[in-house]
Amino acid sequence: MATNSDGVPQAYFEPPNSLLDMSSQTYNGLLAIGTLATTSVLFTSALLAFITWRMIAWKSHYTSAVGRNQSVVLIYQLVLADFLQSLGFLVSFHWASNHRIIGPNGACFAQGLLIQVGDVASALFVLAIAVHTTYQVVLSRSVTYRMFIGCILGLWSFALLLTCLAPVVGGRYIFLRAGVWCWISSDHDNMRLLLHYLWIFIVQFGSIVTYVTGFWYLYRSKQPGAIRINGASDKAIRKASTAMLAYALVYTILTLPLAAGRMAAMSQDTLPDEYYLFAGALFTSCGWVDTILYAITRRSLLFKELDAYNGQSTPEYAHSSRRMPRQGSTESILAQTGFGQPSGIMMDRTVKIELDDLESQASHEHEGKGYYVSAKATKK
Repeated sequence: MATNSDGVPQAYFEPPNSLLDMSSQTYNGLLAIGTLATTSVLFTSALLAFITWRMIAWKSHYTSAVGRNQSVVLIYQLVLADFLQSLGFLVSFHWASNHRIIGPNGACFAQGLLIQVGDVASALFVLAIAVHTTYQVVLSRSVTYRMFIGCILGLWSFALLLTCLAPVVGGRYIFLRAGVWCWISSDHDNMRLLLHYLWIFIVQFGSIVTYVTGFWYLYRSKQPGAIRINGASDKAIRKASTAMLAYALVYTILTLPLAAGRMAAMSQDTLPDEYYLFAGALFTSCGWVDTILYAITRRSLLFKELDAYNGQSTPEYAHSSRRMPRQGSTESILAQTGFGQPSGIMMDRTVKIELDDLESQASHEHEGKGYYVSAKATKK
């Protein structure tokens, strides 16, 4: 097989592995993708810097460490994955300036690697956000911080593993032209499916099922016949759950066109480059859209997640260094409704958690807010 001066087989430079004659539509489309990628890089880097600073200097702004807020930490990981993906699409300016897409070379390999790790990681963290939110809603508690950090590291390790397997199994020429950018070459459809598409569709389907489960539980728990006790506000919980749902919806909307196009290509359906330019523009917009979404939902994510406290909270308490002891939500519910340790008749009860609105108290008014929780316990 003929090779060039670098020892690369000449076949790798021939269509469809390379684009030697770039049309004006493709050129303009690559400029648009590069511009949107630049916007995402700027937005995500600014948000990462902002959250990182608030994690370091949290005592000047909050009453508890931002790094302990699991919802914020998960979104931080999602934005970091969007940042890596956007860096990959910045290479579009390189192809536009050369009026061709040629690989394998350093630019092509870097673009394929960054897009692969960024997209897989963002998919995994979108699903993690869905599972975490539903776990809080259904079980009224959060995972331990040590387990949470372990899951974060595990997801990043898995994303890096799926990315590294591509060049390890497919060789150093695995990243070639794939439409209007570089990614896993069309000669490795099975690898595309196993290392990328499979996980994308798992996330899209799994997120929908997970959120439907969580919101169905919230709807079912509002049925009549509940006992009212002190607890957390269901309004805050619903706002935070809806905010987290938005990230899954945004991800599905922005990535589905590209995933559908790739699957169509695997079925031997030829789609024009204009379709991939449009899908790529949506794809690389994940970064700046998620950043704006965080700015809109930030206050909803910084609430006291499903924590039940002994006694009434006060505005002064928020600034006090001495915290009141916290109860696990399930234990506090059982204690206040007359249930104790397993030593009697098993009963299934629906309990309403209620919290006095602090702003209303400040204005000498009293308003109760609540949500319902189903629990099984034994009566002493």
